[in-house]
Amino acid sequence: MKLRLFIALSLTKGLIKKINFLEEEIETRTKIKFPWIPVKNLHLTIVFLGYLNYEDFIKLRDIFQNFNWRKRIEAKIKKIDYGPPGHKRMIWLYLEKNKDLEELKNLIEENLNQTQIFYHREEREFLPHINLARLKNIKDLPEIKKELNWQIVFNELVLYESILKPTGALYEKLLRLDLNFHS
Repeated sequence: MKLRLFIALSLTKGLIKKINFLEEEIETRTKIKFPWIPVKNLHLTIVFLGYLNYEDFIKLRDIFQNFNWRKRIEAKIKKIDYGPPGHKRMIWLYLEKNKDLEELKNLIEENLNQTQIFYHREEREFLPHINLARLKNIKDLPEIKKELNWQIVFNELVLYESILKPTGALYEKLLRLDLNFHS
């Protein structure tokens, strides 16, 4: 049986509260009820792996147990706007490009390659974002762009399983790595 997996940073409770307020503000301002992703599903994807078998999952467990990254990641959310850039298919929180996020992604990919886990490699440039809503069949979308400049912290790296359902994806945390160590 294959598992649909991705590695991501989970969001802190404080950030989730700020997102809830922001979503309410946008709905009040635009008078539109957006199909927000449930807050328990919000995350920042670092590497989408695709469908992997159980043997690869065991290798991933070993990677997590021996992963050489023990510092929290500080980042900045620049703005909220439609995404991906130039399209209005989703609502994203855009993060500023960040050396630690790039290094984390590169280190994960190195470990995947060294353990010969063949995963879905992203061809596009890494554009850190948090997806807040998927927009289907909504016409005449109003302007929602807003500069935020929120300083945020990520304390946990997670291996998620994505279970696709007719009602949307369900995400289950399979493995966790605490990043809240001081370097």
